[in-house]
Amino acid sequence: MIEVRNLTKVYPTRFGENLVLDDVSFDLAMGERLGILGRNGAGKSTMIRLISGAERPTSGTVRRSMSVSWPIAFGGAFQPNLTGIDNVRFISRIYNQDEEKNLRFVEEFAELGPYLREEVRTYSSGMRARLAFAISMIIEFDCFLIDEVGAVGDARFHERCNRELFRKRADRAMIIISHDASYIRDHCNRFAVLHNAKLTLFDDFDAAYGHFREQLGLAAREHSPLEQLPDDRRQLIETTHTVSVLDDAFRASVQQADWKRDAAQWAEAETEYARALALFPFQRSYWVQKGHVAKEAGAFERAEIAYRTAIALGEAFEDVREHLDFVLRRQGTDLAAWPAAIYQRVPAAMAAPAAPDLAVLVRAAWGEPALAEAEERDLLRRHATCNALLATIIADPRFAVARRRSEGDHETSAASEGQVPAWIADLVVIACAAADRDEKTAIAARIAAAIAAGRDPWPVLTAAGGFHDWPAVNHTQTVETA
Repeated sequence: MIEVRNLTKVYPTRFGENLVLDDVSFDLAMGERLGILGRNGAGKSTMIRLISGAERPTSGTVRRSMSVSWPIAFGGAFQPNLTGIDNVRFISRIYNQDEEKNLRFVEEFAELGPYLREEVRTYSSGMRARLAFAISMIIEFDCFLIDEVGAVGDARFHERCNRELFRKRADRAMIIISHDASYIRDHCNRFAVLHNAKLTLFDDFDAAYGHFREQLGLAAREHSPLEQLPDDRRQLIETTHTVSVLDDAFRASVQQADWKRDAAQWAEAETEYARALALFPFQRSYWVQKGHVAKEAGAFERAEIAYRTAIALGEAFEDVREHLDFVLRRQGTDLAAWPAAIYQRVPAAMAAPAAPDLAVLVRAAWGEPALAEAEERDLLRRHATCNALLATIIADPRFAVARRRSEGDHETSAASEGQVPAWIADLVVIACAAADRDEKTAIAARIAAAIAAGRDPWPVLTAAGGFHDWPAVNHTQTVETA
């Protein structure tokens, strides 16, 4: 049994005390596998270290009546100046184990070959993790502490790890933390969520995961930090593709969507992919997934929008072509009639328009936060560039109507200090590529302030140089002057 009582951990920092764990209590018996969900930096690894005894709590106790491993796949206990072989021998002696038997197991399991004869300090992080996991398996602990073991090695190595842990040692106690919620769902029989230093326990995974998602706040990416504005639309797409997969809220929605897709729950899966894309609308890969599940659900208009968006943001056309052609044919037309606008590394004005481009342009020009699906589809079909799309938006009567609105008739959206609504940040990146980051920050703040005061944001944007190199806007200004 492991008994954790009133466990508290505080780290002093130059900004004051950082409370990581606050009055955490639980018991763990043999055969129980406790999976802990929490966002990055929540304190999951700290709790593992406290339970293992590698670190002392600020207050509270951990009572162990069973043997407890170090965090599996953690190489901090290695002697870096010793070889892999010497580390195996060293740990075998500490635990009074058969050195040669353990060495044979580690050689076969870790698959490090001649590198076992090299000093551990020369290993890559992946090699260290393989060695650490293999060494962890040579000691028959009663309780295993598992910290992100799913990140070690390839799929074949993962399967070998799972066989060693969950089949050969199925009777042991385990505490598992992982960014992969599926891993916890598949391998645990108790669950917990660590949030704001508090641990909440659950017997049911769905209840735990629902609580975890609530704590992440998955409604939408409401604001963007001003200091992080990309230089232009191309960088916005590239950075979004990288940053999104590191975001806890994005990953949680995608994970839920994948589960729904695997269960053939197409409408629910599309809703979850849409929720993820609301957080990072320029993330191209999951527009493809959204298109697939919309297609399976028979929502061919939405599927077409998703596929066109994925292609416009950089997904390979040949990978999406057959899917786009299928949903077009189900709507009584084909690619010959409505070809796809394909991504190119060109300025935003000449870039193929995607759904998030259309969303921010319409919101700024018409004051409308959303369009009907058929109109959204038709606008993407009919325009090969963002500039051509904007020309149509400006020519539409709704543009003039939006300019004639009286004070206080516009949407209001107050900005937090140092942040602006995410759609405004995206708009400024698209419209003001020539501005440097400080200028973009100032422009975004002025637009947010105008909207918060109920004023028309369009004059603020164009006066700041927005769209200055877009022919659609320059032509409109020339006509108005004439």
